[in-house]
Amino acid sequence: MATATLGTDISPFRRWLARSRAWISLLIMAPVAFAVLFSRPRMGSLGLDVSSEIVGGALFAAGAFVRWWATLYIGGQKTTRVICEGPYSVCRNPLYVGTFLMTLSIICQLMSLSLAAAFLLATVWYLATTVSYEERNLRRIFGDEFVAYQNRVPRFWPNFALYRTPVTLSVKVEGLAAEARRMLRWGALPLAGILLMQLRGQTWWPVWFNLP
Repeated sequence: MATATLGTDISPFRRWLARSRAWISLLIMAPVAFAVLFSRPRMGSLGLDVSSEIVGGALFAAGAFVRWWATLYIGGQKTTRVICEGPYSVCRNPLYVGTFLMTLSIICQLMSLSLAAAFLLATVWYLATTVSYEERNLRRIFGDEFVAYQNRVPRFWPNFALYRTPVTLSVKVEGLAAEARRMLRWGALPLAGILLMQLRGQTWWPVWFNLP
């Protein structure tokens, strides 16, 4: 995820929390993910396995599209000006929305309520320790211009009535290249979800836990 440099007026502990947010989120999810991996799928008997793969694939595609769309506008420019066009005209954090959708895709594929709950908890933690600090830093850099943008555009839930975009768009190649490298890693996510779901359905796969 692209992030702005945290302001120097934030305490060292809070800066550490923000910088460690990804690892802490993984620590929240890892024990549940491990237990779910070695639990028998509960929803396959209801005939939902194929549907979950379709929905998971759709969520991943939607998330990838949102991230690419946002990168066209903000790639390499986050701290140079207030980005308020395209996806940033309807939502202040479209990159996070895209990441949320892509991560949710594997939760859907694994069909686990326990993992979904852990994912939501980790997401709340991640965003609570990230977005407020980033926006505080952007207010420090851009002042009233960013405050006006905050007051006009919702943080996460898009308001498409606010949509606006310039006729031409200047794109930084390094921003697109960085996102392409991230997508190479993200691309393994749906494949991993399909593989893990198939493994969990095998009779020889160990079942050590009983998480829904």
